Amino acid sequence: MAMAIAHLIIMIPFLIFAIILSKGKGGFLLAGYNNLPESEKEQYDEVALCKFMGKMMYGICLSFFYLL
Repeated sequence: MAMAIAHLIIMIPFLIFAIILSKGKGGFLLAGYNNLPESEKEQYDEVALCKFMGKMMYGICLSFFYLL
């Protein structure tokens, strides 16, 4: 039971980040991207990058859900 509670506690922030990122917002949350100079950030599609990372975060949440 304690492990299930621990997995839920870990899963909740991942789910929140997944929701934010899947909307195409939250580029500041992406490690590495937020440290790039503006000239290099122009080379990347921030919305597509955020949506991709949102999908990855949903996958992580799903894997934690399966561990319950």
